Amino acid sequence: MTARAVNVSIRYPDVPVLERPERARREGYTAIESWWPFPTAGPAAAEVDAFVGSVTDAGVELIAMNLFGGDMAAGERGIAGDPRRGTEFDDSLAVALEVGRRLGPSMFNTLVGVGPLRDLALDRLATAATAAERAGRRILIEPLSGIADYPVTAAADAFALCGTLGRGAGVLGDLYHLAVNGEDVDAVIATRGSDLAHVQLADAPGRGAPGTGTLPLERWVDALEAVGYRGWVALEHR
Repeated sequence: MTARAVNVSIRYPDVPVLERPERARREGYTAIESWWPFPTAGPAAAEVDAFVGSVTDAGVELIAMNLFGGDMAAGERGIAGDPRRGTEFDDSLAVALEVGRRLGPSMFNTLVGVGPLRDLALDRLATAATAAERAGRRILIEPLSGIADYPVTAAADAFALCGTLGRGAGVLGDLYHLAVNGEDVDAVIATRGSDLAHVQLADAPGRGAPGTGTLPLERWVDALEAVGYRGWVALEHR
């Protein structure tokens, strides 16, 4: 049976960051994932310690975490291609790998940035993938929906990009995003499901919990297991 986790950032947006792991534990989850949990790309050591402590104290497993994605509220979705943000990108990667060393998450979702994938973005993503592989971890490339000019919107886009980045990169298949973008999710699962590094889900329309929309999420999860996917399935819904 594929293991289940919950994304505490989207699930508990009104709960302070340091209280979210415990909230997940109280709701019966033993594993969590998180968007970037700090207000800046380069948090102070005390901030990192506090986040690590909140996960440890709650007794849950952190399986995945986003790298810093920029000003998400303003529409940024990654800073890899911004020539002004090199230090932030490097700081975020270093902090993520430190959290990985201390808490064990093996996957770091890395948003590529809005607009064409320029050489600078590809170079930074390759650097991150290489560093992650050396640490026994991977960055994740995720097709997104609802973001104008985001360059990775289909599973084929993500697999092609990861193919250039090497073994330190893997594809995050968010079934909600794929479905909303018009992807044939059944075909993706049948042909590449076993190659996915991580899976997330929410229902559509509305990005709500499973059963609130029309997506055949239970059938898709069963199909993933049937083709040999043995990774996590994380609930990433409002």
